Order: sequence, then C-alpha cells, then structure tokens
Amino acid sequence: MVGKEKLEPKFKKMLEDIENSLSEDTVLQEDLKDLLLDIQWDICGIKGYQKFNNGEYSFKFGGELDNPDITMEIDDDDTALKLLNGEIDSFEYRFYKRKAKIYYIEKWEKEKVGEEILKKKYFKLILTMRYTKGIFIHPYTITRLPIFRDIIDKWYDPKTADASYIPINDSLGTYEDKVLPLKVLEHFINKAEHLLITHGCGCRIYNQCQDHDHSIGCLYIGADTVDVKEVFPKKIPGSSHFGTKEEALERVKEAYDNGLITVIGRLKWDAEAMGVSDRGHFMTVCFCCPCCCIAGKRMYGTIELQNLMQRIEGVSVSVDEDLCIGCEDCMEVCVFEGMEMIDGKAKVNQEKCLGCGRCERVCQNKAISITIDDPKRLDEFIRRIEAKVDVS
Repeated sequence: MVGKEKLEPKFKKMLEDIENSLSEDTVLQEDLKDLLLDIQWDICGIKGYQKFNNGEYSFKFGGELDNPDITMEIDDDDTALKLLNGEIDSFEYRFYKRKAKIYYIEKWEKEKVGEEILKKKYFKLILTMRYTKGIFIHPYTITRLPIFRDIIDKWYDPKTADASYIPINDSLGTYEDKVLPLKVLEHFINKAEHLLITHGCGCRIYNQCQDHDHSIGCLYIGADTVDVKEVFPKKIPGSSHFGTKEEALERVKEAYDNGLITVIGRLKWDAEAMGVSDRGHFMTVCFCCPCCCIAGKRMYGTIELQNLMQRIEGVSVSVDEDLCIGCEDCMEVCVFEGMEMIDGKAKVNQEKCLGCGRCERVCQNKAISITIDDPKRLDEFIRRIEAKVDVS
C-alpha cells in the first residue's frame, strides 16, 4: 500500500507544474487558451481542485469546489502513483450514465481460443470522471492537461505518426486515367503483399451507429499484419481475413458507396491495439463516418492530438456564398469544426478543415467545391507517407 505520504507531494507537484510551465510551454498555452473547466480531484481521499478559464489557471491543494464541471476520482493508490509518476502509457474510455471511466492496458496475455492463440488485453481503471453538473465533457478533453498529454505522446509518437483523409470526390477529377484519390489507395494496395481486411468497425459497433454499415471495417496493410493477434470485434467468427488486392479495392468501393471517408497513415496505437509491435510496416486504412469515428473525437484533445492528421497539400475547400442557402448540412457532417456559419452563410475554417470532402458530398445546392491545385500532389503525399511506413 502506497499511503498518502507518497501521493500528496506528487499530487501537489502536478497542480503546481501547470502554473510553473504555462509561461514557456507553447503547447500548454494552446491547449488551455479556450478551455473553460473546473475540476475537482479526489485521489484516494486527497482533495484538490483546478480551474481553467480560457488561458488562466488556478488551483488549490486540499480545496473543494461547490459545483465543479467534473470530479476525477481515483480509488487505487498504486494506480494513482503510476499516473502521478508518468508510468501509464495508454488511455481508453467508456461512457456510462453521468460519468466516464478511463482505463489503461495493464497487461497482455496469450489465450487459446479454439485452435488459435490470441493476445488478450487486460484493462485496469485509472479514474472515474463524473459529470457533476450533468453536462457532457468528452474524455479526450483532459488530454489537454500535461499529465494526460504525456500518455498521448507515448502512443501517438509525432516522430513516426502521419495520416490524412483521402477525399473520395469525383469532382477532383482523374490522374493517369484513375479517379484521383483511388490512385493513392491503389498504389499502397498494389505494393503490399499482406492485406488484412476486417469485417467489423469497432467505432460503429460500440456507438451503435444508425447511419452506416457496421461490417465495413478497417484495412491493415504491410508485413507486420501477419503478427496481428486481436481483431475487433474479436468475438465474431470470421471477423478478418487476409485478402487479395481485388478484395481490398472492393472494400474501398463499398466504403465509398456507404458514404464513408478514408483515412490512411501510420499510427503507433493502431498497431499496438492489435497486439503488434510498431516496427514501421503497419499501415491503417480506416473508413470513417461522421457520427462515430474516433479520429473526429481528437478535436477535443491536446493540440498535439489535433495536429496528427494533416490536410493533403494542394487540396482546398471553398464555398460559393451566392449558392449557399445556410441549411447547415455541411456543419452536421464535419467532425472537425471545419465549417462555420457566418451571417447565414457557410464558411470554411481553413485551420481546422482536413479536406475530407464530406461537406461537398452533402451540399444539395453545389455551393461547396473541393479541388486540388496539381494532381501530382498525390505523388508528394505518397512519398510523405512512405517516409513513415513501408507496406512492401
């Protein structure tokens, strides 16, 4: 048992570190500039609070707030010490009524299921995040705090991570007799020897998506896919198989026909979530919907999480105000807050827009255009991704 004498000074240091770092930590400044949040902590009976007010910060060790936005409760002193020492390296959440629970992967163990040996994840609770006022706050919001941002940095290493949305929009035209975005996907699919096709989207299944096909799962490409030991949904027989190039391209077409947008790249967490060590030979191709996709939830988190995905260079999105009727359909499908309404007209927030093309596809008045200044930009994008991941 750890005891309060070890936890108290570390908790107090966590509270103080933000105040001490705020003047020099530019990432922290960016993360807190628009954060309005009161947090009450209860770490194994040790109280304290933090108040974030659009760039301003205050705290009190031992203090209690009358009506905080959220209350963070940790009941296990060993887990509390690991968190305060920076020893936790994963972050997962589950929603419940008026609360969320944050977990980390405590261990992996091999387990025989029929004739297969699978790697099973065992989760341990870090904390319970209670919505004291009954107002929902996404769990990724707390990754703006350095103690949680450090966890994110461990499994989304900016040195190796790179990803972009591939807009599947006919209006982008063709290049070398191929629809532009499909050229990118065909390049990697044709280059790869190993194509793991999954038959269930974890995001849509977990969120009980009502608008898109649950069975259109991710495509994983590269030699490291042969080491995959856990596929979501792991309890469904035949939830994945190694397919042909033709099957992989058919999956891309299915996703397009279902209104899903493709995101492609290398993210360490994707490999490790499947029980694979990230060695640079594991590419993820996700087919995302606006309602459930976890990639869209990153907008709530630290700026480092938000910046993981970049718009393809040369892709631009614009609105013809004369054709826009202010119906807000484009805002409904944008999960990145990339579209705003100003004086009854849609306007692209160029800092947040990732060029995914959803807005152009839903605009009934054809007021939105997505273009690329030079088709050869896709060759540049391919080289950019290949600098981070080798699928051959």
